[in-house]
Amino acid sequence: MSFFENLLAVAQKVGLLFILIAVGFVCQRVKLLTEEANKRMADIVMYIVTPCVIVNAFSATVYAKEELLAILKNIGIVALVAALTHIAMIFAVMLIFRSRDESRRRIMRFAAVFSNAGFIALPLAQALVDTPVSREGSLYAAVFLAVFNIVLWTWGYADMSGKGDGMNWKKIAFNPGIIGVVLGLIIFTSPLYIAVGNTAGIRLPSLIFDAIAAMSALNLPLPMLMVGYYLGKADLLAALRDIQSYLCMALRLLVFPVLLLGILFLCGVRGNVLTVSVIGACAPVGATTTIFAAKFGHDTALSVRLVSLSTVFSLVTMPLIVGLTQMLAWI
Repeated sequence: MSFFENLLAVAQKVGLLFILIAVGFVCQRVKLLTEEANKRMADIVMYIVTPCVIVNAFSATVYAKEELLAILKNIGIVALVAALTHIAMIFAVMLIFRSRDESRRRIMRFAAVFSNAGFIALPLAQALVDTPVSREGSLYAAVFLAVFNIVLWTWGYADMSGKGDGMNWKKIAFNPGIIGVVLGLIIFTSPLYIAVGNTAGIRLPSLIFDAIAAMSALNLPLPMLMVGYYLGKADLLAALRDIQSYLCMALRLLVFPVLLLGILFLCGVRGNVLTVSVIGACAPVGATTTIFAAKFGHDTALSVRLVSLSTVFSLVTMPLIVGLTQMLAWI
């Protein structure tokens, strides 16, 4: 496929997300979706839907043992890429954002590092990479999300709270995303099930599998409604007047993902591993920025503006970057 064909394909998927975001926006404006309902919906996505997506990705397909080894190798590569990417971004923002306003400095750093990997990158990877016979998009995005959550609850928590010893290790160990990956890997690699044709992995009973798959389907509409809700509350004009916000969003939407794409391409990383890694890196500012800002008494208005405006800009930047990535992924 040419660059423009890839661009069109990605734009169609992002366009679907945009329509769902628009529904959330309208729901907020007509008061059909409230703050309390949005919080409860976030809990449902985090604690029920996300683990189901991850387990579904690992259990939807029973692979031949040779394929299994290749998939496990790719999982390791995605995990390493996600870890090194976040470490590099942390060093970069520590050098770039040095404002005397502590609240503003912490929010800018956090927003530049942490993307909407769970609510936008994971659904996009599902829509763009998954096929009826393979869930590699969900699989690799789930691994990226697990590493993301570890960094979020270590450096992210410590920097936003201002207490390096205040990290919540229980939340790290028992995070829904990490629990989902552990359960998925157990199902994926278990020697307890050996099917005809030298395959490995547990095939879940159809009733359980169908229930998990049905819950997984909610990972596309619910997060987009939540993003639309925040857009409906945001003062986008104030965000447009904030010059430093542009630097933060440029790092999140363009600089970090383009650098990652270039480095991975030069290192020989190709295929779905390259695509999903870049999708995770080019998503807009994560809604966790607002959650953490509120929790630790920082400027929530600034966090909402960054989340909302970067989401709007990502409707242009993500198709361009992911379209280019897909073209390079199979060279």
